[in-house]
Amino acid sequence: MSNSTTTPDDHPPAWLRWLRRAVRVERAEAGAMLAAFLYFFFLLCGYYILRPLRDEMGIVGGVKNLPWLFTGTFIAMLVAVPLFGAAAARLPRRTLVPAVYGFFIINIGIFWILFQDSTAHASTARAFFIWLSVFNLFVVSVFWSFMVDRCSGASWWTSSAPNRASGYSDSSPPAVRRAPSPAPCSRRSSSVRWAP
Repeated sequence: MSNSTTTPDDHPPAWLRWLRRAVRVERAEAGAMLAAFLYFFFLLCGYYILRPLRDEMGIVGGVKNLPWLFTGTFIAMLVAVPLFGAAAARLPRRTLVPAVYGFFIINIGIFWILFQDSTAHASTARAFFIWLSVFNLFVVSVFWSFMVDRCSGASWWTSSAPNRASGYSDSSPPAVRRAPSPAPCSRRSSSVRWAP
């Protein structure tokens, strides 16, 4: 009998060995890192599918009106951010995140219905342009808020994991992911306040 003990990481499954060829990841972090990557990938995929429509709607609304559309986006954000802040202060995260995404999904359905009408005109196109600009800012912000809240208090998230794994969820290029961090992100050495 040998005195050596083996841990699950001594003989990782094939999928984890394959993943480790590209990523420095611990076994307990792999699922969460892949989920974060897929979450952000599909979020940006959805936005980049809708963005050419937004640009086209800006043209349909009149190229000379583009400065006004950006002003409208600014005003919409001035209204939407305090409303979101009030909702975030009152609702638990597990209710808020699905509510925000549900709101935007319903809005996409409404715009789809409006664009099915052959009499849809420039005002609908302008509204879509402003809405999609607000949509982009909110869904990305909610993603990062969710990730910080979810990962900062997780028991599997080691002090070095944010440096290693955050680059993969934001789909950064390999050279950036492999670049050494200037300062380790740990609970003691960072100016960032981590959740207890």
